[in-house]
Parts: sequence; C-alpha cells; structure tokens
Amino acid sequence: MMKKAISSTAMAATLLATVLLGAPAQAMEPLTGYTVVKSFALTSSTGGSSAYQQRGYVMAPIREIGQALGWDVTWDGKTKEIKLVKGDHVIRLVPNQSRGTIDANPFALTTPVVSKNNIAYAPLRVLAARMGAETLWDSKTGTASIAVPNASKPLHLAFDFSKDAEGWKTGVADLPVDYKDQDFQINAKAASVKLSDGSEKPGMMLSGMNRSDDLFMFMSKKLGSAEGVKPNTEYEVNLRFDVATSEAESSMGIGGSPATSVYVKAGVVDREPSVIEDRTDSETPYYRLNLDKGNQSTDGKEVALLGDLAKPDAEKDGFQLKRFEKSFKVKSNDKGELYVLLGTDSGYEGLTTIYFANVDLTIVSSN
Repeated sequence: MMKKAISSTAMAATLLATVLLGAPAQAMEPLTGYTVVKSFALTSSTGGSSAYQQRGYVMAPIREIGQALGWDVTWDGKTKEIKLVKGDHVIRLVPNQSRGTIDANPFALTTPVVSKNNIAYAPLRVLAARMGAETLWDSKTGTASIAVPNASKPLHLAFDFSKDAEGWKTGVADLPVDYKDQDFQINAKAASVKLSDGSEKPGMMLSGMNRSDDLFMFMSKKLGSAEGVKPNTEYEVNLRFDVATSEAESSMGIGGSPATSVYVKAGVVDREPSVIEDRTDSETPYYRLNLDKGNQSTDGKEVALLGDLAKPDAEKDGFQLKRFEKSFKVKSNDKGELYVLLGTDSGYEGLTTIYFANVDLTIVSSN
C-alpha cells in the first residue's frame, strides 16, 4: 500500500478530471477491486463531513480522510503541525502551507491546508494518494469518495515472545479493587518455560492466586492499520496458540481442580479489553472485564470457552504444551481496529501459572 502513497497515481488524476476541468456531469462507475471507505458531499459551506471546492480542487476534512484510512490524526501544539500516523509512517501538514512531509520526505499540495471553523482541510486527491488510496468523483451526485484496494491475500501474524511482549497487554479481573494490598501474587511478563522434554519455550507468563472464588487473567493485542486491518470490515480470524501447563487432570484442590477447574478462553472483538469497577457490593468493589466472557465453564457472547488446563500427558512431570484453536467472525470498528484476547477463568482457589506461546493468527476479509 505504501508504494502507492509515495506518489499520486494517474488513475486518481483521471477520476478527478471532471472536478478539475469542469467536464459534463456523469456518474463514475465503481472501481473494480476497491472498496469505498468514505464519501464527501460537496457543499457551499464547511463543517462535519462536507467538502468544498477551492480553485477547482476538492478540499475535505483532514481528520476524516485520515481516520477513514486508518491513520491516527492529532494536533502537535509544539510544532504547530497536523500529525497523521499509521504504523511507522508519519505525515505532517502545516496550516496555510502548500507542502507537507511523509516520513520526513517533502511533497507538494495542489492548494494550501485551510483551517475553517476549527476544522482543517486539505486537497483530497493529493492527501488520499499519499495514504495509498484512490479518489472517485461522482459528478451526478456531487460526491467525492476515497477507496482502498480489496484484500487479496490472508493476513498472517505470529507471536513467539522470544524477545519481549510484542505489544500484548495484560490484566486481571474478578478480584477486589484493592487486590494489591492482599496476597494475590499477580505477575505477568515475557519469559521462557522449561518443558517436560527438557526444551525451553518462550511465552507470555501469567500467574495469580485465586483468593476470591474466581480469577480471570488475560492478555490482549490490538490489531490496526499497521497490521493491515481496515475500518468497518468483516473478517474471519483463525486463532491458534499453545498453553504451557503443568497441571494433571487428576489433580485436586480447594474449590476445584487446578487443571479442570481453570478454563482457557479467547475472543476477537472490536473494542479494547479492559477492567471496570463493579460496585454492586459497596463494601467490596470488584474489577470486572468490560466484555461478556461468561463465567468459568460457560461461554460468553464475546469470549469463547476453549478448554481447560489439563496437560496432554498426566504421567509426565513439568510443563507441557497444549494446543487450542478457534475461528471468530468479527467486524472491525470505524478506526480499523480489532483486539485479540487470551485468558484463563479460574474456579480453583490457589496459584495458577501458565505460559501462552506460539500465538498464530490468520485474518481473512469476508467483504
């Protein structure tokens, strides 16, 4: 995509010719292999999602162009610049200037950036092209649209945690808000585990003591434009991962088995997993997950039950890898984000230590 972002394409120039040259009105046919992600109706005023013409060029709100294409848009008060970020790529624009930079490389705008009613506008065709998109013009309806290429190949992501957490965040729920003042022994980090066959496997270690009849430990990863996720797009996500567990199926403990009463769960959702305070019990408020994960041995609407921590070979001591796999159908949010969640839901009232390893994702657009 970024190869297209380096220069404006001839296709984009042709599509906008009716605007720039004032050709007779005609509706533009859909561009094969592309999906429209944002449309702007030309109006005589400015504001909201409206676009307008200036010296024959279509001007559109910079924030809305960027967000539609999965770029984060902010105002840098120190440098007085509009900053657009997508993955490792950065575009900078300055109000009243007809030049910008992409990854520190300068490029020209057909008309200067304009600020009206606290909204910054830029020439649509030039800016969209720098972001790797095409521009469509429908002169019949007076609408300018930006479109992105359809996904042609599945997106594949793999995380082995051999160096660090690789952007995964960790958290805990179903325990008192003041758990840090108690002996819950919560710990999470990228670390290696020695397996029963003598080998070592890097992974994400999650550990905690269930002292409240329930404990949900989890880790989550945001997938966005840097990983190729597009806004408002239907995806099928095939998730595969290993859990290093040392618990045998026959083991017993308080409240249940450390193997069969600790449940492995996973989900792919369109909002960030986080914990919120539940003050139903005013004397002892609890942290709860903001997603429907069910409880222990039950599925939730957003997080699925995949199995338990019973290791494959109960006769062997130590940690063993146990494979889990699940497919999810999910629609990305309007910012082009998905979130993957892996966790354990414990009914065993004791210490649980596990390692998530070999996390593998295949993401296919179903649009």
